[in-house]
Amino acid sequence: MRYLCSSCGAESLKWSGKCPVCDEWGTLEEVSNSAESETMGKPIEASHYKPISEYSNKSSSTSGRIGTGYKELDRVLGKGIVEGEVILLSGEPGIGKSTLLMQIVLNFSDKGKVLYVCGEESPAQLKSRLERIRPKGLKGKEKESFVLTEDVSVEGIAELVKSDNFSLVVVDSIQSMVSLSSKGYPGSISQVRVSGSVLTRLSKSTGVPMFIVGQINKGGDIAGPKVLEHIVDCVLYMEGDQYNQYRIIRSIKNRFGSTNEIGVFEMRGNGLEEVGNPSLVFLESGSKSSGSAIGAVIQGSRVVFVEVQALVVERESEAGPLRRVANGIKKPRLDMLCAVMSRKGGVFLGNKDVFVNVVGGLTVNDPAIDLAVCAAIKSSVNESVLSKSSVYFGEVGLTGEVRGTWGVDSVVSEAVRAGYDELVVGRMKIGQAKNLKVRKVQKINTI
Repeated sequence: MRYLCSSCGAESLKWSGKCPVCDEWGTLEEVSNSAESETMGKPIEASHYKPISEYSNKSSSTSGRIGTGYKELDRVLGKGIVEGEVILLSGEPGIGKSTLLMQIVLNFSDKGKVLYVCGEESPAQLKSRLERIRPKGLKGKEKESFVLTEDVSVEGIAELVKSDNFSLVVVDSIQSMVSLSSKGYPGSISQVRVSGSVLTRLSKSTGVPMFIVGQINKGGDIAGPKVLEHIVDCVLYMEGDQYNQYRIIRSIKNRFGSTNEIGVFEMRGNGLEEVGNPSLVFLESGSKSSGSAIGAVIQGSRVVFVEVQALVVERESEAGPLRRVANGIKKPRLDMLCAVMSRKGGVFLGNKDVFVNVVGGLTVNDPAIDLAVCAAIKSSVNESVLSKSSVYFGEVGLTGEVRGTWGVDSVVSEAVRAGYDELVVGRMKIGQAKNLKVRKVQKINTI
């Protein structure tokens, strides 16, 4: 008898509460040698193969995709769901994952039978959410097409899907599933790994698309050390603040589409509603004040205008380290920009605390937001008000130069459509811009 760690795969001859290699608790599982002895001595059959030309790629084409009923979500997925695709949806507790899936199920109920595996909630709790989303109840075909099961056995779910004709399967959540081939407790690494593998192969063999809910652990990652992210086809994160009604869905992995797209939804009393123009969400319509600049970022095929706010406070005493607080951008990026502004931008920040916030709760990783951040910081230091009709778009380097980034032509056309008067960019080639003044800056001290 031997024991294997479900986390790192280390082998041990005796059981222990903690793995001696990776120090994870409760991961050592008993492995019987009977299965190995049964296969020893038996001939192994060669795998079968056939030319790739005999396989059909209809399911992965654009025309073969299935719409979810929400353009914002279809944009993130890559124009819809692919036949046999497995999508992992994750996010903080209470962010709206189950609400979104319930609305997707209602849209799919018109196309065929949908199976909802409620492993965390009882059918009564699920029906309560349904009544909140649909106060008038289910309509016509939906009453027979929307089916539930409380079974958490992944083998039982597999047999059920194979025996019926479902258009969609929702598993809420993978941490509640149990497999007979693993002796771990529900939610353990081994159970999550085995259950995820079984469900993925089930979806591939039957062609039924599947949504799987993955819970977030204390570290902010999907519980099960990213095991599920390697198995599934698409990983979606739902972001947002419990005090903010807007929810942002972004793709971390997508085998059938781009990972740069975002979808924006608004949480209301009757569920989630998609936001067609996210720039209206991320732009504050308040009064003009110093420390505010409009920046442009590219999210996939979409140009989004965001407001960057900065507050620079001079310190009264030299005690303690300087504060650099960043909401919406990475703190190391803010530290770098503050250093560049102090050395190359003509704005000394060595004795000042700097606070930067991207309005609307959007997290921006695009370096093109650098110019807007620097403009907002300089505006706050000089107590000068920047024009709300000017858009800043450019990356700032360590030497103080302002670089243009890709997608500037899309920003130009979107800025004209949105009614902006001026675009401030780095030195780069730009196509003809009608009704828009383009101001090119080479150094950060000239903004």
